[in-house]
Amino acid sequence: MALVNAPSRGTELIFGRPLLERMIRVCERAGVSRFFVKCPAQERERFGNALGRFSRDPRIRLVSSFDEVKDAADLADASPCVALNGNIVFSLNQLRDLMQWHAINSTEIVRLASANGDPDASVAVGRLSDFTGNGSGAVASVVSEIAGMPFALDGHPEDRDAAERVIARTLRHDTAHTDGFMARIFDRKLSWRLSYLLAHTPVMPNQVTIANTAMGMAIAWMFAQPGYWIRLIAAALFVVSITIDGVDGELARLKMAETAAGARLDALTDNLVHIAIFLGISIGCYRAAHSAAYLYVLGALLAGFGLCAISVHRAMSVSSSGAEAFVRQVDRLTGRDFAYLVLLLAAVNRLNYFIVGAAVGTYIFAATLWWATSRWTRSDAAPGNGGDRLAEGL
Repeated sequence: MALVNAPSRGTELIFGRPLLERMIRVCERAGVSRFFVKCPAQERERFGNALGRFSRDPRIRLVSSFDEVKDAADLADASPCVALNGNIVFSLNQLRDLMQWHAINSTEIVRLASANGDPDASVAVGRLSDFTGNGSGAVASVVSEIAGMPFALDGHPEDRDAAERVIARTLRHDTAHTDGFMARIFDRKLSWRLSYLLAHTPVMPNQVTIANTAMGMAIAWMFAQPGYWIRLIAAALFVVSITIDGVDGELARLKMAETAAGARLDALTDNLVHIAIFLGISIGCYRAAHSAAYLYVLGALLAGFGLCAISVHRAMSVSSSGAEAFVRQVDRLTGRDFAYLVLLLAAVNRLNYFIVGAAVGTYIFAATLWWATSRWTRSDAAPGNGGDRLAEGL
């Protein structure tokens, strides 16, 4: 649950959403399912409007004092609780980290104060009793690894713009665990600036996804041409495209417009574009060299993609943490960074090396994952690793 001291600037719009609604949305995505918002009785209507889509949500209760929380019979003093004070803007990752730290030592209050000098603005996690006057938990302040966050709006006219810029600039921390090397040091430093600009327009994330997909298909057509310069331009545009590819997700987070359908659309279009790119490069190599060998390479590549899909499905179906970690690591190492390799090989007119290497790589990946999955399955089923408990359950 969360105890929210209604921020004085709760109606202030941050990327089009009231500050109070943004605070509650972040908590909701971290797993918080119940909210008590403390505000004066005469301010109920104003803060009710600042709740946005939560204005009629039964999980949210406006109270005059947190003493009213004590009257809730279904809440125990030891219940984990998030406490928000001041006009605070914080990230989902920061809140999740606080929750994890508190889970390690549940008797301690873990507090993250504003990074821009307002000592009263903070995010804290502890037991319910610690925030309603019945507890005695020690306070442990922590330092955020995200520079500039949490950010507190402190009354200056320009601080809303500053808050939006800090939020946009720190987006890369949300994807640092999945981004490849080039994506972290180059792509994200460009994409957040474009996302920041688009967040102040009516453009929505799915529109960016569709537009970038169309661009990717055009690039695939360019790769299918036999000329050196058109394929080099295609490779350069492909690098631009993979940078834009991160914008739809960033824009969704800035506008807090993430949806499961949008995530599925992004994944589907990414795969379609990548297949089209591989197809285009293969056809381009065939047309440039006038060799039917590249058609066989293309067939082998498509078959390799199929084997990879089967291997990944098998790995995921055994619910092995090792399999999931392996797939994530490979995805991180390859990811969108291969576009830079394509650009390099296009510059030296050796795109044929890429398509042959990709064809061979799919079989290596599929075979390695299949072997590793079999090994993880045997390990998980071994006595002492859950196999004996499964047998007892049966």
